[in-house]
Amino acid sequence: MQCGSLIVKPFRQRPLLPALLGFLCLATAPGLLAQAPEYRPPPPPTKHTGLELRMRYLFAPDVQFRGLGNIPLSTDNVSVNNPLLGSERAVRYDDGQLQQDYISTDLVEGGSAGERVPSPNTDATSDFIYYSPEQLDPDDPSVLYFHRYAAVSAPDQSLSADADGSLGWEINYTKYLKWNRSLGIQVGFSFNGFDSRLNDEISADLFVQEFRHRMEGGADVPDLPDPTLDEEGNVQRQDPYQGPETREEVETENLLEWAANLESEELIPEGATVDTEADLRSSVYTLRAGPVYSLSPKEGFARNLALRLGAGLSALYYSGEFSTYQILQNPTGGPNPSRGLSTTSEAAWQLGGYIDASAEYQFTRRLSFFSGMQVQSGNDYEQENRESNATVDFQSQIYVHAGFGFRF
Repeated sequence: MQCGSLIVKPFRQRPLLPALLGFLCLATAPGLLAQAPEYRPPPPPTKHTGLELRMRYLFAPDVQFRGLGNIPLSTDNVSVNNPLLGSERAVRYDDGQLQQDYISTDLVEGGSAGERVPSPNTDATSDFIYYSPEQLDPDDPSVLYFHRYAAVSAPDQSLSADADGSLGWEINYTKYLKWNRSLGIQVGFSFNGFDSRLNDEISADLFVQEFRHRMEGGADVPDLPDPTLDEEGNVQRQDPYQGPETREEVETENLLEWAANLESEELIPEGATVDTEADLRSSVYTLRAGPVYSLSPKEGFARNLALRLGAGLSALYYSGEFSTYQILQNPTGGPNPSRGLSTTSEAAWQLGGYIDASAEYQFTRRLSFFSGMQVQSGNDYEQENRESNATVDFQSQIYVHAGFGFRF
């Protein structure tokens, strides 16, 4: 075996020695083993385009609610006896009600125990409820007054909502000009969402309708149960009077006549308190385009820093979900009249402009980090829900952002 000028004779008794000598020859022979490659940085960007990924924070816009605090009179306060529809005769007020009463079939000849039939008395009922001693007529003990309530708010009353800022995102594409690598055209698409809410008591005018009912036969109105008192002797709770639904006697004294007389209608300024919940859930999509200029020193310790300025046109797509729920505090302590949950969904486009400024630090020729601020202009957005209105001020919306940029 020959390696260069070295001649190696085979050794049969030692098979490992030829392998070691062969490795020695490869290690000492010039050019047989390649050297480690020298590190070369990637070439500078050639396409002169950039892609940016941003996280941006939306400062909460100004949101105003109007038309809250309106609760109309109920429209289902009277129902007739209709077995086919499963309804019973009833008249419902906001401080009591009259409802169909029954008699036990034990009192009817041939009737079976445990069953009941509607009372044959169609002029009066034993099944009625009232809540307050103020409903009694001090001059006529056989008269009982019932009321219906509504709330009417001032149409120009404006309430500020509690709005939250939100974190969103933005993607930008920039094409730099061949004759000026610091000047480019930038196109961006972004998303932010925010919520605005109001949970408060609203003062409104109280509209009152008063109705008069009489006890049958001129009997006295039955007394309310004894109230629950606190340790100081003050009334803590007043339970209502509730007559029996099923009579155990055909003839009884405590029957209230169905017939009602509308005594009065009155509007009491600021006499109503309305517990109001309003909520506006928003989604904002923005498409913008315009020139951008990057200013950076070429030498010194700040050569990796740059200031970028941009401006242009923007198109904003707004989507909103507006919900309201309102309860009128009952002045006589009965069930609170309410206006159920109502929700509307709308969307609209807006055109405006923007100004964008950011500071950039270049890690390499391709990778950079930046942070800055953006101001977008637009118009007021309005959305209705019944008589209520929500307005969002988009005339000067502010964002702060940070992210990474890549040049190609």
